[in-house]
Amino acid sequence: MSDSSRRAPDDATAPLAAPNDAHDARDADPHAAHDVASAAAAAPLTADVAPLELADHLASLGFHLVDEDRAALTAERDRLVRLLRGVPARAARPDAPLLMVVGGGSGAGKSTTVNTLAGRRVTDVGVVRPTTRVPTLVCHPGERGRFEDDRVLPGLTRISEDAAGTPSGRQLRLTTSARLPAGVALLDTPDIDTVEVANHALADEALDAADVWLWLVTARTYADEVGATYLRRARDRQAMVVVAVTQVRDEERAEVLADVPRRLRAEGLDPAGIVEIAHQPVEDDRLPESTVAPLRDLLADLAPDERRAEVRRAAIEGLRSAVPAELTGMRRAVERELEAAGRLRATVDARFDRVPDDLREELEAGLSLRAEVLERWRGLVGGNAALQKVQSAAEQVGSVVRTRLGRRTTDPTEQMQVEVAGELTRIVTRLLEHAHDRARRDLEADPVSRDLLDDHPEIRGHGEDRPQRVRRAIADWEDAVSRLVEEVGAPRRDRARRWTNAVNAVATSAILVLFALSGGLTTGEVGIAAAAAATSHWLLTKLLGERNVQRLLEDIRDDLQERVGGLLDEERAPFHVALDAATPPRPAVATLRAVTRSEP
Repeated sequence: MSDSSRRAPDDATAPLAAPNDAHDARDADPHAAHDVASAAAAAPLTADVAPLELADHLASLGFHLVDEDRAALTAERDRLVRLLRGVPARAARPDAPLLMVVGGGSGAGKSTTVNTLAGRRVTDVGVVRPTTRVPTLVCHPGERGRFEDDRVLPGLTRISEDAAGTPSGRQLRLTTSARLPAGVALLDTPDIDTVEVANHALADEALDAADVWLWLVTARTYADEVGATYLRRARDRQAMVVVAVTQVRDEERAEVLADVPRRLRAEGLDPAGIVEIAHQPVEDDRLPESTVAPLRDLLADLAPDERRAEVRRAAIEGLRSAVPAELTGMRRAVERELEAAGRLRATVDARFDRVPDDLREELEAGLSLRAEVLERWRGLVGGNAALQKVQSAAEQVGSVVRTRLGRRTTDPTEQMQVEVAGELTRIVTRLLEHAHDRARRDLEADPVSRDLLDDHPEIRGHGEDRPQRVRRAIADWEDAVSRLVEEVGAPRRDRARRWTNAVNAVATSAILVLFALSGGLTTGEVGIAAAAAATSHWLLTKLLGERNVQRLLEDIRDDLQERVGGLLDEERAPFHVALDAATPPRPAVATLRAVTRSEP
């Protein structure tokens, strides 16, 4: 560095210097530095996780189950993804020009300083804040092509200095100046304290891409917490930082320039230099050349190849060492998401897991069948000639057509089957509907999962075909009961030559015996129901034997519960699909934990 940069106290409060870990950079072999930096492009970040791998895992995090500002977490995720994806490209080109990012708060004079160093007006200056809405990159004319690709700031669209219209959005204005040395480019950034979120994000993105930070503060803002937050990030990354105190008036000069180093030391910051940019009149959006002389010396000092390679290597190594700490907030958010996902799954499952018990209680209380149907059934299966009557009735009915369950019929067997199927369908449908509604209301009431229903509207819309699905399941179950009756009664067919014609009636008898028939009946009707159940049990015992009847009843009860379980799985599936989609992916969680293992 030239002696002109090491000015007396009236020009600077501290000399500009190389980073602490790069004091011998001038003597380094440029080829060796290139090899070291190139190797860093493929080196693992930490815990055998490469930067690109970590970036891909972070990009898969959606933060759908957070109880905090989801937008802030998403913005931080995107920032870190861009930062990590930029590491290999930056490390692979140690000979590329350094990017000195000019950052700071509103009104610090960033654009004025860049214009002064460029020797002309290359970026807007004004009193309306924020002035800089689009970052402006200024480089030596021979190096413009080095910044037209996506090596740095890949997410920004390049526009020329004379682009038509008012630049806005995610753009990067490229311009050149022969006053800058080859090897170093300046980037004018939006204010870090702007209220416009998009500009704030652009400032973050630009600072993350920096090889060197030129941080501007004023006598009013050097102690601001917002600026201190960024300087702590630079400290943790061991970045090369130069602090420029701007707009310093003579009457406050001694006090301010003495307090700035004290404040920086209190934050653990050891900048490469602290310079003063005195308060001077601005003409043509520029300051007098003498005010930026220390900065111009700094640019010249950073320009040589070996110096650039060393500064970039230090910047990338510092970034690598700081990434785990910068990820801790995200890891905590993901851990809270996992806890929330487990809690919400348990809440949903608890609602559906109650259905089998509720169904059992309702069926034990009895099917509420019409008394006249029960009376006709008792007349069919009761009496000394029960078997012959059953066989005769079954012959007349034939096979029951399940798709006509709602049709009225005068045949006792088919009518009873319709009654039983309809009552079971109503009970099961109501229990499923209640479980679904309660689970949905639980999610709506929980602040963590409230947005989940907006992201997955199928949860609210699920259930329109519920009665049809339940009716099919009950019909299939009744068919299965008939098959079980055939199987259990096969050895006794010699006692009833026309057994197959009676299967439907016997199966219906088994169903009626399985369920008590007192639910919703009056005192007189209960007697009818009891008689119908008793005669049904008599018929089953006569045809199958007591032991076979018990086996049959157990089998058909288990089969019904299994089919209801299948309906429950269909009901809870949309909830599980939504929660699975919202839960942080396991590979991303494992990688995040591995990278931040040593962090608190």
